[in-house]
Amino acid sequence: MDLRRALDIVAQPWTYFGVSDAQLCVDVQAYTDDDLGVREVPALDGDATVRPLDVLLRLAVATKPQYQTDLYEVHRHWSLLRYLGLFDADSDGQLCLSSAGRRIVANQRRVTSEEMGVGFAVYRAQEWMAARWPGATATGVIDIDVALSSGVIRAGAVTSSVVQRGRRRPDYLLIAESPGSEDRYHYAVVECKGTKDWRYGLDQMASACVQLRGVAVGSRQPPGLAVGTVLADDWVCCRALELSPGRLRHHVPGTYPVELSEPFEDTAGVHIERETFARTVHVDMDEEAPMSAENLVRAGTQASWASLADFAGNDYAFQRWAPPVFRTNLDRDVRARPQRVERQTRGGLDVVGVRNLITLPGGELEVVFGLAAEVDEALADRDADRVIEAQRRVAGQRAQEHDVGRREPRDDVTAVSDDGAVLMLIPR
Repeated sequence: MDLRRALDIVAQPWTYFGVSDAQLCVDVQAYTDDDLGVREVPALDGDATVRPLDVLLRLAVATKPQYQTDLYEVHRHWSLLRYLGLFDADSDGQLCLSSAGRRIVANQRRVTSEEMGVGFAVYRAQEWMAARWPGATATGVIDIDVALSSGVIRAGAVTSSVVQRGRRRPDYLLIAESPGSEDRYHYAVVECKGTKDWRYGLDQMASACVQLRGVAVGSRQPPGLAVGTVLADDWVCCRALELSPGRLRHHVPGTYPVELSEPFEDTAGVHIERETFARTVHVDMDEEAPMSAENLVRAGTQASWASLADFAGNDYAFQRWAPPVFRTNLDRDVRARPQRVERQTRGGLDVVGVRNLITLPGGELEVVFGLAAEVDEALADRDADRVIEAQRRVAGQRAQEHDVGRREPRDDVTAVSDDGAVLMLIPR
């Protein structure tokens, strides 16, 4: 597959299978004696379409580590480009693996499936949140380890009780905002799985559903989504099951036990081993402070803004919003970072970010990790409302970038997420 064909494939929407029905609940439940407490999600059942570049953008944002070095700038571009020629489409418009992708076997295939599982899961989870809370805008994807660490669960003098209730936990915390609604902020957890084997995927889903219960916010279990991506040679499938919010329940040991320090009670997470927890995640626990999920969301949103700023090389904005955990052991040589550039997409969106020029078979490719310019500018300000408004406007413009029509050989290929993150691939 040459460069032009690869760019054409990732730029256009292709069909893949979405499975989330009552039979999937039964099949997954059969893998454990524990009551998983999951249900189907009609919005995620049935054939769906996706541009592979939108999946790659979610993968790049979600898996960006909280450290930065000059060498990593090159590494993170190359790790994304390794999947540029992974996909193809059959004569019916069904997403599948390219001939090169099918030659990936053994352990490398496992790694590929797992990483694509992250990209697809975040993409599906954002669709799920849009269906669950109509009108809400996804504003952040946060690694759950960050959400359990310093600065992310604390806003001002108030600390929200976000605790891990066992060794196993979900992968990410997602945050959405609903302007004008009674509950302005919404949060949920997501567990991502990926495999090439249809049957083993059910085993993974059972494990994922248990992991969703590994985090408590206050005394409640947050909504959760388990997504299992099957990356077969001839087709792609995303299974999904939803864990409804509710009071935390005592866990009944089964095939996938969650090890608890004590049973789940109505007050779980408020008084459990407070001193030990404070030492573990460096949080100042205040017995008198109210446990507010909204404060978690606000602080978590700021952490997601710091990640966005770092993604696009905006070091000033990163310092403005970064919680302490982002600064711990941070190897940040600003002088070694690539120079920031300004670009404009074919849809007319102004973009600011960092770039690398990489030589590939078929020509050179410029890769830009960036932000919509108005979001980038707003992040450098101290006004959170301005950031939210800028992200809302970008989300409204995002559809323009999907109307690609026919590409000319030198046209850019662009993906834009609702929070303003942009991935541009520009052949030179």
